Parts: sequence; C-alpha cells; structure tokens
Amino acid sequence: MPSDHTKPGVGRSTGRPATIDPDAVAGVALRLFAENGYERTSMEDIARAAGIGRKSLYRYFPNKADLVWGGMEPVVEASGQVLEAARAAETSDSDEGDGDISDGGVLAGLRAAAIAGASAIPDLSVTRGRLRLIAEHPELASRSYDALAPQRERARLYLVAQGVSESASGYLCAAYLGATFEAWMQWAAGTDADPVPYLVEALGVLRVPGARPGG
Repeated sequence: MPSDHTKPGVGRSTGRPATIDPDAVAGVALRLFAENGYERTSMEDIARAAGIGRKSLYRYFPNKADLVWGGMEPVVEASGQVLEAARAAETSDSDEGDGDISDGGVLAGLRAAAIAGASAIPDLSVTRGRLRLIAEHPELASRSYDALAPQRERARLYLVAQGVSESASGYLCAAYLGATFEAWMQWAAGTDADPVPYLVEALGVLRVPGARPGG
C-alpha cells in the first residue's frame, strides 16, 4: 500500500534547484490533485508548483500515476526487515525442527510485517487521500500489481524459508497482498484512525496450504 513519506512542498523558486527531493515533489502533486482534481492537474502544473523543470520532473516521475504510488520505500523496508528477521531465525533453527509447518506461526510473520509497514507511515491522513484517489481512478488501481512487487518478493522468500512450497508460496503471496490491499482500501473509505484492525481481520482469512492448524 502507498505511504506518504513526503515533506513540506518545494518552494516556488524561479531557478532550478541544485537537488530535487522526490518526496517533496510528490507532496506538491498530491496537494494539487486534492485542490484541482487528478484529471485537471497536468505534469506541467506540478513542475511549476514545485519550482522545477519539466525534464527534471519526468526524470523522477514518468507520469502522474507514479506520483500517487510513490513513497513505498519506508513501508517496504519496515515490513521487509520483519520478514528477513523471521527468515534468519527460521534458517538458524532449521536443524532443530521437525519440518512441520504451523499455520499460525507462518501467518504471524505476515501479520507482523503488515503492521510494521503501517507503523512506518508518517502521516496516515495523506495515505488515506492517496488511497481514495486510487479507488476513484481504475488506471491507478491497475498499477497495484507492479507497485507491490517488492513486498510480494520479500513475502515469497519468507514463506519458502518457512517450508512452504514454491508454488504455494506464490499463491499465498498473491492472497496476502490482495487481502492487505483490500484492507487498506476499506480503511481509507471510512474514518477510523487506525488501519491495523483492518489488516489483522484481512489476514485472518488466510490459510497456509499443508500446514497444521494453530501456532
């Protein structure tokens, strides 16, 4: 799900800045989308408001959709660290276990990763705005598969390390990302402050193929 690791808007300088902060530029774009509408805001409008040249804007963001889906890095990094720590622990304990896969144990790692990702978002109100924008525009929602690819790969590696087969890991990753994305969208459509209960409920429907029940 997209985060809003954005900083205050870039100043409206007439000269080209020596360096460009992509997060700040994305923040300017989101403000313009909210004020003027997504369709009515052009890349030229965004470049002008951010005080940068159009070529510089396109270098970082080839299109408007990239501005909406940007800022995933903190979420991916936080959730990925949780999964990688779990992978490392599983590898170190692999010789001591009996090879039995626990449904609850595997899903606990995915749940912890999803919660860590949500905790890494600095401003959930902006995330809600981004998600509502995605919900209103099918062309933005259609990018979710590519935008969530880093999270999908880290989750897949975690599941394989837990003893889930390669094919089942791929299917379960798809279910994991689909469920959490829907949880974020349902949260964004409402007014609740905390998205975590939505994520926990969504992950509660998942099951690990071939695993024994319980933790």
